[in-house]
Amino acid sequence: MTDITGYLISLTMALVNRDPRYDLIKSMYGKGKILSFNDIFEYVPKTVVATDLGKRVGDFNKMMDDIRKFTLEDLMLIAHFADLPEKKMFKLIEKEYFNQKQQRVPNLKKVS
Repeated sequence: MTDITGYLISLTMALVNRDPRYDLIKSMYGKGKILSFNDIFEYVPKTVVATDLGKRVGDFNKMMDDIRKFTLEDLMLIAHFADLPEKKMFKLIEKEYFNQKQQRVPNLKKVS
């Protein structure tokens, strides 16, 4: 089985067997409880999302530590799993990007 075949099987299974905790993301975003991308993982375990994307958890953790390592496709799939509009997902990604950038370059102000 090729990597792409494994990825497609994993993605299909994720869509068919969608974890119900994904429903919390849209709700918690609306309540102001999710303000940046990494806040999502207070409601849906990283292991669930990593598996649904066909990623190894260790690789997924590295991606979370540097949001620039996610592909646009990965991010849009997470938005799809959560039924979160793409525009809202981009706001979360932007906030996470600047928060991480501020940690890399301490003199930058955090994005509010």
